[in-house]
Amino acid sequence: MAMFSGRARSSRLLVNAAVVLAVVALVLSYAGRAVLRSQPFADRVTAALSDGAVQADVADHLADAVVRGNGDLVAIRPLIRSVAGGVVASPAFAAVFHRAVLEAHAAVVGEHRPAVLVNVADAAVLIQGVLTRLVPGAAAAVGAERTEGVFDVRLPGVVRDVVRAAQAVYRAAWVLALAAVLIAVAALWASRDRARTARHLGVSLMLGGLLVIAAYVVGGAVVQQTAPAGRGPAAGAVWGVLAGGLRTEALWLAGAGSVVAGAASMVVSTGDGESLIPRRLAERVGLRLDGGPARSLLAVALGIAVLLEPGPAVIVAAVGVGLLALAVGVAGTLQWATGSGGQVRRSASGARDAGGRRLAGAAVHAGGVLRRVSPVAVAVIALGGALAIIAFAGGDGAPAAPPLTCNGSAILCGRRLNDVAFAATHNSFASVTIPTFLFGQQDGTIADQLQYGIRGFLIDTYYGFPTRDRVRTDTTSLPKRTVAVAQLGEPAVQAAESIRARVGSQPTGPRSVYLCHGFCELGAVPLAFTLGELRAFLVANPGEVVIIINQDEGVTPADIAAAFHQAGLDDLLYRGALGPFPTLREMIDSGQRLVVMAENDAGQIPWYHLAYQHALQETPFRFTTTAALTNPAGLAGTCKPNRGPHSAPMFLLNNWVDTTPVPRPSNAARVNAYDTLLRRAQTCERIRHQLPNIIAVDFYRHGDVLGVVRALNRIAP
Repeated sequence: MAMFSGRARSSRLLVNAAVVLAVVALVLSYAGRAVLRSQPFADRVTAALSDGAVQADVADHLADAVVRGNGDLVAIRPLIRSVAGGVVASPAFAAVFHRAVLEAHAAVVGEHRPAVLVNVADAAVLIQGVLTRLVPGAAAAVGAERTEGVFDVRLPGVVRDVVRAAQAVYRAAWVLALAAVLIAVAALWASRDRARTARHLGVSLMLGGLLVIAAYVVGGAVVQQTAPAGRGPAAGAVWGVLAGGLRTEALWLAGAGSVVAGAASMVVSTGDGESLIPRRLAERVGLRLDGGPARSLLAVALGIAVLLEPGPAVIVAAVGVGLLALAVGVAGTLQWATGSGGQVRRSASGARDAGGRRLAGAAVHAGGVLRRVSPVAVAVIALGGALAIIAFAGGDGAPAAPPLTCNGSAILCGRRLNDVAFAATHNSFASVTIPTFLFGQQDGTIADQLQYGIRGFLIDTYYGFPTRDRVRTDTTSLPKRTVAVAQLGEPAVQAAESIRARVGSQPTGPRSVYLCHGFCELGAVPLAFTLGELRAFLVANPGEVVIIINQDEGVTPADIAAAFHQAGLDDLLYRGALGPFPTLREMIDSGQRLVVMAENDAGQIPWYHLAYQHALQETPFRFTTTAALTNPAGLAGTCKPNRGPHSAPMFLLNNWVDTTPVPRPSNAARVNAYDTLLRRAQTCERIRHQLPNIIAVDFYRHGDVLGVVRALNRIAP
């Protein structure tokens, strides 16, 4: 008897150890997947923005930051707060916030990143956009710098050490889980009464899962109670998003334990008549008055907690009752399904003849096998299913960041950059809407084009000096006159020289980088201004990928990089390889969705790619008649290679009529017409064996370049 008693105690100890290891493995595994990995963590935190309390809290922070940046705005704080509330609820802010959280998380868990990283300065861009329509004067006072530090998180070094330790422990989660399984198997093997041991295992798993659920529920109450005044609901919502998946997985584990307990109890109860749930279960899982000081103190603490926060206690108790009901239901269902107990015995005793006795004996034998096999099968399926759900995160309730389309279509998200066609403009900056721009080639500014749907821009950059009403080109970046005449025509060159003589040589400011074509005297747009508009668009439209090809005329790569940096575009620049390209979804998720190439000199800037060296190939670009681009018989000649190697992954289709110095919208209407442009694009695709990725046109509103791009991308109109 002593030996049997020792084996029973050993089995119980092994079961308890297995359950403890299983619960610890569950918590560590969830923490590793949901908290220590940047993408799931950012998804969860961003999902919290859908909660009204969180939106209100973040909007209050934004409004306060704006007012702190400019005290004169305090009088319209209610308006700014209202605008901030709408901004926070928008997909654009969710994308900005998601990216900020990703960077912050990477700063904490990464190996070689700075220790401080959370800000959402781009929120100011979104607030400005709304205020511009409501209170233009106030909008001018709201700059990106106003909210630069709204959500800055400065973590001490010890936090990084804790995270490192957590990462190391997380890697042990699978080892602990495997150890728990092996110990549970050993407990069953060593047990004299395996059915009772299995029931003990099931009940213990129920209690372990219930303990995790209780910790989640109580933790949520504590978080809300200890949060700063007025921020309890928001803190509770964030807790629920971050830890809610753990509650779900713990419920799966507890439910599996409940099924195991019910299945094992069926064997115990039908074997010797013992009740389905032991009579002293309350004593085993509850509290006894004679349990000693430890249990007594635990009872006091539990009683106080229930009295102070009855809500969590009710939730945990309800879950516990549900688990017990599940165990009872499983046991009863198995008894009924297998015909166990007295029903089989009665059928056996009622048989009269030898044949009947043989039939009854066979039925009893079959019923016995079924009774032995069914509980085991049910228990294994329940445990296996729970482990699979936990292991593969199928039950962690992981919320995702708001879904976005990619360049206006979900279809494009799974395609690589060089498998997508982009509508583009030639000399994109030369808008006829700018009064000082002579010989404009586009219907609107780059900001207008972005709103219209243009996603590719062919620009020229020059150095220039501002004067009273024009920009004087820095002569060091001017082409030779003969080259300028060949490119622009004699009338344009003469006009530039006349303007240059009139404005004189006295600048009114330092040399800067401008968007010009040949001569900044004919029209110039500050590069910094255009990049600021580009940043505002990209922030407000988080699902868009944009390509820029810069004809750099003497402007150094360092100055180009400085301009992009000052515009706040650093985080948006594509820094990956030029092949194979990522998908549009991958670019959007990474935040690197602005591709920039240089025609002449990219230097050593990691995101500034030399266009025609490896990245880009193109068609000719000097067509002087519309017939050259519209006559089907001659289209093949318009597709012959020009700059760039045939192995380049991207293909530029130049599609405009050169009538320098005066471009003609009527020509653009003909060559940009849907049937004409699509026919040429498909002809070049067939000849060059590559999709035209960048369709560059003049006067983008004439014709249907967007329709052609949709057709090339196989998107329904």
